[in-house]
Amino acid sequence: MQFAVELSQLLEVVWVSLAAGVGITTAYSLVVYGSGRSMEAQRHGRRTAAAGYAALAGLSLVLFAVTVVFGVHIMLAK
Repeated sequence: MQFAVELSQLLEVVWVSLAAGVGITTAYSLVVYGSGRSMEAQRHGRRTAAAGYAALAGLSLVLFAVTVVFGVHIMLAK
C-alpha cells in the first residue's frame, strides 16, 4: 500500500500549525494586554508605564498583522 503523503510532510503540517496558532494567539493577547494596561496606567498618572505598555501593544499588533498577511499570502500561493 502506497500513501500519497509522507509522514514527514504530515509532521511538518502539525508543528507549523501549532507554532502559528500559539504565536498568533500570543501576539494578539499581548495587544489586548498592552492596551488595557496602558489605559489603566494613564488613569493612574503613570505616563512612562503607559508608554511602555502602548509600545508593547503597538509592536504586538504589527507582529500580528504581519503574520496574518504572511499566512494569507502562503495560502494563496499554493
